[in-house]
Amino acid sequence: MEKDIQEILDVIERYKTAVHTQKKEDFFPIWAESCQTSLISLATCYSGTESIYQNFIIGAIQKAYTSIELITEDANVRVISPDCAMAIFSYRTVCTRRETGEPYGIAGLETQIFKKESGVWKLVHVHYAVDKSR
Repeated sequence: MEKDIQEILDVIERYKTAVHTQKKEDFFPIWAESCQTSLISLATCYSGTESIYQNFIIGAIQKAYTSIELITEDANVRVISPDCAMAIFSYRTVCTRRETGEPYGIAGLETQIFKKESGVWKLVHVHYAVDKSR
């Protein structure tokens, strides 16, 4: 189980890199291919890995920010079965707005769901919730 937890933590790190770089080669390999994937950010649900990349990573993040860093804290990984796991953690972003060059950020909780495909943990679902009290 410790090996699974470390592998999932590594996928979370790779997800953070993909958000930062917005490169296809960083993004697509971490997502499951054998099932429908999804991402919920604020009030928008993106369905399918291609849609998540095109509409969330490129259409929302890249369009709004010249840079973004996703910072995670206190990741709690739960292995539910040999091929299903979830992680819950606090996050915050450090961004630069594209239009104004001003710093910007949000913070909250994130949930990620993972599926093991051919022995490798892959993302199936991501859900961002913003903490408006911060």
